[in-house]
Amino acid sequence: MKTKLLTTTVVGSYSLPKWLEVIRELHKQGKITDEELEEAYDNAVKSCIKDQELAGIDVITDGELRRETMVYFFTKRIYGFKNDGKMKPIGNLDPSIQMPDPIIFDKVRRTGSIGIARHWKFLKEHTSKDTKVTITGPQMLAKRATNEYYSDERELIRDLAEILREEIIEVVQAGCKLVQIDEPVWVGYPEDLPWLVEIFNWMIDGIDAKFCLHICYGNYQLKRLFKGQYADLFPALLDVNAHQLSLEFAVNDAEPLELFKKYGTRDKEIVVGVIDVKDPKVETPEVVANRIKRVFDVIPPEKVWLSPDCGMKFMPRDRAFGKLCAMVRGAEIVRSDL
Repeated sequence: MKTKLLTTTVVGSYSLPKWLEVIRELHKQGKITDEELEEAYDNAVKSCIKDQELAGIDVITDGELRRETMVYFFTKRIYGFKNDGKMKPIGNLDPSIQMPDPIIFDKVRRTGSIGIARHWKFLKEHTSKDTKVTITGPQMLAKRATNEYYSDERELIRDLAEILREEIIEVVQAGCKLVQIDEPVWVGYPEDLPWLVEIFNWMIDGIDAKFCLHICYGNYQLKRLFKGQYADLFPALLDVNAHQLSLEFAVNDAEPLELFKKYGTRDKEIVVGVIDVKDPKVETPEVVANRIKRVFDVIPPEKVWLSPDCGMKFMPRDRAFGKLCAMVRGAEIVRSDL
C-alpha cells in the first residue's frame, strides 16, 4: 500500500442515502428487480467512492452501502440463522435501543461466499486509491443473536470465526491487502477477552494480509451502546496479532493515551479516531490537528493512522463529507509542522 505519514482512512460505513432505503423497500415489495437493486447499489458505492476521493482520504472502503446492517448482511448469508426474531436491545447501556434479533437454530456454517470479495473487487475497479474491507467479528455476530442451539458460547464464536476466516481468505486471494475486523462488543464483555483474543488470532493466522482490529463503544444511530471502558481490555488486548488497533479518541478526550502510555503498543500501528461521529458539529481542521498532535507524546507519528471514531452511516451526507475533509486538512497541517 502507498502509505504515508499520518495515513487517513475511514472506519467503514458511510452516510446511507435515503433513496437507497426506499429502493430496498421497493425490492422487498417486488416492485424493483434484483438487477435494478444491484444497479442502485453500484451507483451508491460509486458516489461514496467519489466523496472519499474528493475529501482526500488515502485508504477507502465501499461505505458498507450494500449491507442491510453490519450484522444482518452476515446472518442472512450464513446457515444456522433465522432473521425473524423479536426486538432486542443492541447493547447493555440503553435497553430502549433495539433491533430485530437473529435466532441461531442450528450449527452455523458457510454455504458459499458471503460476497465480501465480489464487493471489494467492484470497489477496486472504480478507484485508484488504496482500499480495505471491513468484516463484522464473530463475537458481535454471536451477541446480536438469540442462541437457541449452542450450549457453549465459545463453540459458537469459534464456528463463526471459521466461517469468517474462509471469507477473509477469499478476499485476500482476490487481492485485498488490508482487512479490518469490527468488534464493538468486546468492550461490553471484558471477562471473555483472553479466549476471544485466542480465537481472533486463530482466525487470521497465516493469512497474507495486514489486519486491523476496530473496537468502539457501539454506534447505532450515533449513540453509545456499551457500559465498558477500554481500560477493562488492557493489557490483554495487546495480545491480538492484528497489525493495527483502531480506537475512539475524539469522543472521550483521548482516553486510550494513558493506556498506551502505561502498557505500550507492542509496536502496533494505532488508528486514532480524530473525528467525533456523535457530535453534529463539523470539526475545524485546527481542532483535528490539535487532536493529532496530542497523541505524539505517547505514539510516534510513524505509527499513527487517522480515522473518524467510528462509522458514518447514520449522519447526513454533507456532515459526513465535511468531517472527512476536516480530517484530511488537519492531517495536512500536522504533516507540514512535522
